[in-house]
Amino acid sequence: MSAYIRPLSIRDLDQSAAVEAAAFTPSTAASREAIEYRLSVCPELCLGLFVPEGTEDFAAAKEQTQIPVLAASPDPSRNDALVAHVLATKATTRFIKDEDMDFPPTWKADPAAQYDVGHKPEGKTIGLHALAVLPSQQRSGFGKKLMIAYIEHMRENGQADRISILTYDNLVSYYEKLGFTHYGTSDCKYAGVAWQDLAYEYSA
Repeated sequence: MSAYIRPLSIRDLDQSAAVEAAAFTPSTAASREAIEYRLSVCPELCLGLFVPEGTEDFAAAKEQTQIPVLAASPDPSRNDALVAHVLATKATTRFIKDEDMDFPPTWKADPAAQYDVGHKPEGKTIGLHALAVLPSQQRSGFGKKLMIAYIEHMRENGQADRISILTYDNLVSYYEKLGFTHYGTSDCKYAGVAWQDLAYEYSA
C-alpha cells in the first residue's frame, strides 16, 4: 500500500504536533495542547495523510490520483509517517470566531463538559483550523488531495452543514478552486493576522 488517509487519534499527537510546527510560524501554529485537545474531544473531525513506515515512497504517493480514506491504520504496529493533517472542531456560528480557535484551560478535568470556548459538538459548522503539510512535501498535491478527501468524508458522514476556514489573502484562490466561497476579511484576530473568511456549503 502507498499513501492513505485516516482519522487521527491521540496516538498521533507527536507526529501531528511536529507537522504543525514545521508548516506554520510559531505565532500561528496550534500549540501541542491545542492539538491534544482536538485529537481528544473530536478526533472524528481530524484526518491525516500517511505513507507506510520504511518506504517514505513520496514519489508513488504523488502519482496517486485518489488517496483512499480508511477507518483506521492498516497495521497499528507500524509507525507510518504523517505527511499532512487537517485539524478541526465544530462551531455554532457560520464563520470561525476567536473563541473557536481557543480551548478550555480545564478541559482535561472534564473533556465532555460544555465550555464557552473550543469545540461545540452541537454546532453545524466544521471549523477547520489547520491544513498542514510537511514543508518538504508542499506543492506536491498532498494538501489538495487531503482536502478533497476531507470534504467528501465529512459530506458522507453528515457531520455538518458547512466547512469554514480562516486563511491568508494569498491562499484565498487555492480554497476557491476547492469549492470554497470567499466572504471577506474575518472578525477573528487570532495571532494578530488579518484572516479571510471562507466556507464550503453542503447542499441541502
